[in-house]
Amino acid sequence: MIRQNLDTVKSVIAIIGFLIVAYLIFTNASVVNQLILGYGLVGLLIAAMIANASIFLPVPIDLVIFALSAESANYFDVVVISIVAGIGAAIGEMTAYIMGLLGVKTAEKAKHKEFLQMGKVREKLGTKGMVFIFLGAMTPFPFDLIGIVAGLIKYDVKKFFVAALAGKILRYLIIGAAAYYGLSFAKDLFFI
Repeated sequence: MIRQNLDTVKSVIAIIGFLIVAYLIFTNASVVNQLILGYGLVGLLIAAMIANASIFLPVPIDLVIFALSAESANYFDVVVISIVAGIGAAIGEMTAYIMGLLGVKTAEKAKHKEFLQMGKVREKLGTKGMVFIFLGAMTPFPFDLIGIVAGLIKYDVKKFFVAALAGKILRYLIIGAAAYYGLSFAKDLFFI
């Protein structure tokens, strides 16, 4: 019992730490750029973790992915950026899953409208599982809600992580390809 309480305390401290850092980054978006410029792919990994660890507080990592991909020298760089950001995003999304594991009281602190939607998400997770998580990770829909519900129902953590990872990587690949090929097309079109 004491060990379980200690693990819960550690999880809560980790989530609070992530949320504080995410809030600081949200209020000062230039920190994300400095992380990436100063630390390269490691900075991108950390920025993606923080951006996706912020519960119900969007941090614009998609814009960073778009900008980095648009300036890439080749498409391989876009793929690497997408994979690194996807890994960071999937790790960051685990904070919502952990919040769900901590119990219903944590979920009730979420916005009332989002709490009412949890029943619908629970039903989808029960019937569609990994496909629902994968599709949710690909969309701009608040994925935190899916993570919280998955934690609440104690959905298999490995399946959750793999589906979130695949969805985030594909999302960033789509954003990266749009930036890379769109900018290349515009340059060719306007002879830039």
